[in-house]
Amino acid sequence: VLGGSWSVRAVAPGSPELLAVAPSEHPVGSAEYAEASFAAARRLRAEAGLAEVEADVPIPWREEAAALPDSWLRCTAASASPGWARDLLGWQTALEAMDPDVRGGGGVSVGHPDSGYTLHPSVGADTFDLLRDRDVIDGDDDALDDLRPNPFWPLPNPGHGTSTASVIAGRRDPASGIAGVAPAATVVPVRATESVVQLFDSDVAAAVRHARQVGCHVVSMSLGGKGFFGLRREVERAVASGMVVMAAAGNAVGFVTAPASYDSCLAVAATGPDDEPWPGSSRGEAVDVSMPGHCVWVAGYEGTDPVVGRTHGTSYAVAHLAGAAALWLAHHGHEALAARYGVGRVQAAFLATLLSPGVCVVPGGWDDRWGAGRVDLAALLDAGLPEPSVVARTHPRGASPSPGEQLAATLGRDPGEAAVALESRVHESELVYRALAGPPESR
Repeated sequence: VLGGSWSVRAVAPGSPELLAVAPSEHPVGSAEYAEASFAAARRLRAEAGLAEVEADVPIPWREEAAALPDSWLRCTAASASPGWARDLLGWQTALEAMDPDVRGGGGVSVGHPDSGYTLHPSVGADTFDLLRDRDVIDGDDDALDDLRPNPFWPLPNPGHGTSTASVIAGRRDPASGIAGVAPAATVVPVRATESVVQLFDSDVAAAVRHARQVGCHVVSMSLGGKGFFGLRREVERAVASGMVVMAAAGNAVGFVTAPASYDSCLAVAATGPDDEPWPGSSRGEAVDVSMPGHCVWVAGYEGTDPVVGRTHGTSYAVAHLAGAAALWLAHHGHEALAARYGVGRVQAAFLATLLSPGVCVVPGGWDDRWGAGRVDLAALLDAGLPEPSVVARTHPRGASPSPGEQLAATLGRDPGEAAVALESRVHESELVYRALAGPPESR
């Protein structure tokens, strides 16, 4: 239908979704690139008789969105200690409540679609499982991040995978460097993006599938984009297989990005040292809980020089929750949880526990667009397990949302209004793209 320049392959090995690819004369992320992609998708829908077709087009990036107000980036004395977030979360008490054999998340693997890994002094080789890593961009088994910014992507993030991994499972002595929330867990790095603000959702889908196929228990995604039905389905498959899947809500874009916006994915917003909701965090009905993401100490790089310092973003909020999930899974045992609730309800049991009274701290004047509150690790492990009947009612999110519901969740609009817009025969993903491509007032 599309011509000889196009080729077709599976989104990932064994995936039932297919990806049609062709060389483009237009730069990735440009308006011309998007228009050509949408035209190809419309033609396939009209002429090829396929069940579902969607253009995987990175959302445009406006430079002004990168200039966050100084007030959003200012750190107070409360964040001066590298361990402030761990102390706030009740981390030491939580570790002491765990059996020594699994203390710190022992036996739990966290799949980590991001920019790849590096061996930072605060994130040593034993943090990563380099027998199960994957580079879905280059199609090989080496997820190493070479720390060289790709000039073709806006806001490239070399070292981002290492900094988020340091929050999940950093190994260094807490007194002298970065210690992760789950320092005995293992991170399986999957290189899926060179810019966490503009990416191919099909690459993230392939990364989630890989994490499931190699036996990870948690998937932590410090990234977000427009969305893609193949990514949504891979998240659903991961949850059905017994994994706990979560993603960052997004930064400074005014909506919850995909995959966090999917009902099958836990969405995490960001707070700061005083449990104040961080203004730079995306928020809304899709957000489940919050975690520290403002003024967080991480392992990072200045060029190729390893450093430790403070940074900001929901990338680090979801990394904190991934560490919390690793502690919870190790504390109760993944097999025992699957036996009690059914393998497809392990994530629902985790969320039900998060929503149990006292597990989340809810400061006075809390804005519920940041979710149920900020998770307390000690309370999470002390809460006990919810009854299966409670779990069954807590997270009835197995079915995919309708196009109108998904569009409404992404843009923060009324579902009826979104459904009317879809009657124009414009595909949901194209409508989302056009809304996001324009200035906020055009949405």
